Amino acid sequence: MMTRMIQPFRSFIGVLAALSVLMLGACASAVDDLAVPIAPSVSGIQLTETGIGLVDQSTRYNSREIAAALDGARVETVQATSNGRITSLLAAFAPSGLQMLRFENSGGRVGAIHVVSEDVPGPRGERIGQTYAQAGGSGMRCQPGTDTWVGMAVCRRDGSAITYVFAVPLRSSIAPLRGSELRQSNLTRMVWRP
Repeated sequence: MMTRMIQPFRSFIGVLAALSVLMLGACASAVDDLAVPIAPSVSGIQLTETGIGLVDQSTRYNSREIAAALDGARVETVQATSNGRITSLLAAFAPSGLQMLRFENSGGRVGAIHVVSEDVPGPRGERIGQTYAQAGGSGMRCQPGTDTWVGMAVCRRDGSAITYVFAVPLRSSIAPLRGSELRQSNLTRMVWRP
């Protein structure tokens, strides 16, 4: 009798385990944007107040020109979501094959650069994955994110063209940020706009 009761229980546990694996796989693909790659830095490429490498607001928005300005980096069209819409963007990839940069179009020119990988440092050495303190967050003004950045802290230094986006654990609102939340946050994106 006991053996008959245990068999369905084991089957149930097996099904739960399989579902857990599937759910974790789905979660991983949903947060690929936030993944921090483990790869060496890409030599000579650094985000600055004027752009990245030779890419700035005067650079034409096409893969050949951006690749040439980044010393031959592989640049391809990718799809991303923004405010619930799927958009096509140009992205540059590190030699490891991981995406490191995304570019937005503005009138046929580069209108924004998103650093999405720890391969590319910011102007003060900031890197994706660093904590708020490591990235020098105390010198920035922060506000709760909206739209695409809901649940995150969107920060900027006075007079800077770069926005720093920090993931705040367990946050899903646009309520004012607390210092304790910022101390627990990690840099997920650096965005340059001229």
